[in-house]
Amino acid sequence: MTKACLFVIFTLFQAGFLLGVPEVQLPTGVIRGREDTTVNNKQYFAFEKVPYAAPPIGVLRFKAPVPPPNWEEPLDTVNLDVSCYQVSGNSDAESEDCLYINVFTPQLPSGTTNVSLPVMLFIHGGGFMFGSGRNTYSDYIIEENVIFATINYRLGPFGFLSTEDHYIPGNNGLKDQHMAIKWTHSNIHLFGGDPDKITIMGQSAGSASVAYHLLNQQSQGLFQSAILESGSFLSPFAFQRRAREIAFATAAFLNDTFDTTENSKELYEFLKGVDAKDLDLASQKYHESETLESAQILTGRYYSPVIEVKNPDAFLTKKMYGLLKAGNLVRVPILIGINSEEGLVYNTNPDILTQNMATFDENVSWLVPKDMMLIDDQPLLEMGTQIKTMYVGSGNLSEHIGDGVRYYSDHSFTRSIIKTAELYSNFSETFFYQFSYDGPLGGVNIHYDGAENVGHAEELSYLFCHGSGCNRDDIPDSDKLTRQRLIKLWTNFAKYQNPTPQPEELLQNVTWPKVSTESGDFLYLDIDENLEVKNHPKEETYSKWVELYESLGYDNFDTY
Repeated sequence: MTKACLFVIFTLFQAGFLLGVPEVQLPTGVIRGREDTTVNNKQYFAFEKVPYAAPPIGVLRFKAPVPPPNWEEPLDTVNLDVSCYQVSGNSDAESEDCLYINVFTPQLPSGTTNVSLPVMLFIHGGGFMFGSGRNTYSDYIIEENVIFATINYRLGPFGFLSTEDHYIPGNNGLKDQHMAIKWTHSNIHLFGGDPDKITIMGQSAGSASVAYHLLNQQSQGLFQSAILESGSFLSPFAFQRRAREIAFATAAFLNDTFDTTENSKELYEFLKGVDAKDLDLASQKYHESETLESAQILTGRYYSPVIEVKNPDAFLTKKMYGLLKAGNLVRVPILIGINSEEGLVYNTNPDILTQNMATFDENVSWLVPKDMMLIDDQPLLEMGTQIKTMYVGSGNLSEHIGDGVRYYSDHSFTRSIIKTAELYSNFSETFFYQFSYDGPLGGVNIHYDGAENVGHAEELSYLFCHGSGCNRDDIPDSDKLTRQRLIKLWTNFAKYQNPTPQPEELLQNVTWPKVSTESGDFLYLDIDENLEVKNHPKEETYSKWVELYESLGYDNFDTY
């Protein structure tokens, strides 16, 4: 090739960038992205709707994902316009063809520049039934010179229906995520990323998903650290023990034969051929037919991870608690924590909350976690009474609804997340936090006497925003400062596997200690108007919960 030709090619390549059409050559084909700028005018390159797996349609429905096919012509990846089907959703954007990743990079590699940036891959929450990687941007993460990526994964029956046998083993949503992580590890260098500095992160069900990836030995080497916000595989909402029953009940909304049959093959053959919208509608009908949102938080989302029978694509075949306690883990540094009162967001109506608490007062055995595996009436009654006493003494929950919110928070989130950190710290570096800052940016403006103030998911508003949406003149300076601190702590962890690698004025020169329970301490960082190292999160109730579990005399738990 002549020097003249090379010059023309180089000039055209440069012109592509000037025209805002960056290109990346993937093993499967060329993709074209777009240029954009952050709120503070930092340039970056966005590639949205990049296929990381083949569309899970036809014979691939209810199957583990497979790699995407190659494409011949350059693929425009400038806008993710689809979400995976949502339970109780009704959007034209919902599709079964939804397995895409978005990559936002501050710098692409070139012939003269060696780029090797840390990467943060975000897994969205939504109870394994809702949510999307669409419109999830973080200008502030990009401004810290970190690559940010988001994904879609199958939800509801498409991602988590299971017959608890070989026909539909389940966990396809987790398997989608695993393939997206593998894709990122294999390809992120093409976007300027360092495959040896990938941090997977998630919130709520996304956080529980991150925790599940720590149990999957196939994840070894794919990521170097993990951030878990308000969720764990030990969280009751993140595991389903009734998956087979729910699968047949869902199918029965489409064909009443499944009210009476228990033939998995017939169910599989039927469901793999029904229209995707019809299956989505059936899942909505099942969701509406069951019970309250708050009950799902306590006992497990209807479509969520399961323990599979052994099969070639199995993601999880043993109980989570035992795997964690034994250290059968992917041992990487983790940053994990809670918001100060997770249960607030599910209890915004005090009248409904009072009614629910009155129901618990009349049925105290309902307060007992399913993972305790108590069956007989008398042990259930005795355990339920002890749990109620833990929160209100000899009083009633309906008269102390703030304490009822604390029960929801502890049972659904706090207890399991603290236990996860406590056990995980025996095997790898663990940093624990409580997000206690109650500002208007969080979006939950409700208070109950006896409860704290920061509900589930409030921290996300401090982490994610884009362009003009980041310019909030209606929030106080303390909100802006908290956002700066949270971004700095999270991106420090992605860069150095340590959120406070050195003293920093923004972070009040605090040193965030690792969790170590050997001396009887459990040190953590409380993120409020000030950053403060404290000891024993939620100690008033957590220690009592531990005593109750230990009183059982066994620990063959799944969740905790």
